[in-house]
Amino acid sequence: MAAPPPPVVKAVQAAILASAHLAAYEHLAAAGHAVRRLGTLSSGRWRSAGRDLERLEDDLQTAFADVARDLSSHAINLGIEEEALWAAGDAAATLDLLREAAVEGLEQDAPAARLLRGQAIFGVSFAEDPDVPDRGTTLIFGWADPLAPASWPWQASWIAMDGEDEGAATDDLDLYETGDVEAGEPLVTALTEALAVERAAALDALGAAAQALTRASLLAAAGVPDDADEVSSH
Repeated sequence: MAAPPPPVVKAVQAAILASAHLAAYEHLAAAGHAVRRLGTLSSGRWRSAGRDLERLEDDLQTAFADVARDLSSHAINLGIEEEALWAAGDAAATLDLLREAAVEGLEQDAPAARLLRGQAIFGVSFAEDPDVPDRGTTLIFGWADPLAPASWPWQASWIAMDGEDEGAATDDLDLYETGDVEAGEPLVTALTEALAVERAAALDALGAAAQALTRASLLAAAGVPDDADEVSSH
């Protein structure tokens, strides 16, 4: 029988569940409002759908209250800030949104792509530099030490370039690291085992994965299709 997960892992799993409940409730509430408004303007079909969505909203709200209490209990038992667990839970949701686009920007057999498709990491978040535009730090969360994410500092700029078709202009994203990727030993050890590589290669893969995720995030925020841009790395 497999050993039970450590308390901190169970706490983060609870946070991921709570984050998912909250996101589902917020999206459903917005959809329900739109459908109910549609029901006042058109047929009874949409009024009926609006009532169904309202019932689902109530169910999700009740379920969210339960999982939020569970998350709070984990934080108290571990003696940590509840916000730290929420940050980890939200990071898992962000990785789910960006994973596919990030993998598409990598060679499919590259260690970074294997890392993103695997289970060693579970989340990503982005912290912008408040003093320098287009600069920030990408945080990668791994199960080996869920509340101690690795960090990858970066800077980005959009470079306007002349297009080849009828003088059209395109924007290229220039993204590069401004420092070394930093990760705790538990995470590095887990990555070397998951990828079957040496320590330096594991850190390289982690940095490449962070870069791919950052690129996917910046392109999504700018509304640029992922296949319309080539990233420059240094």
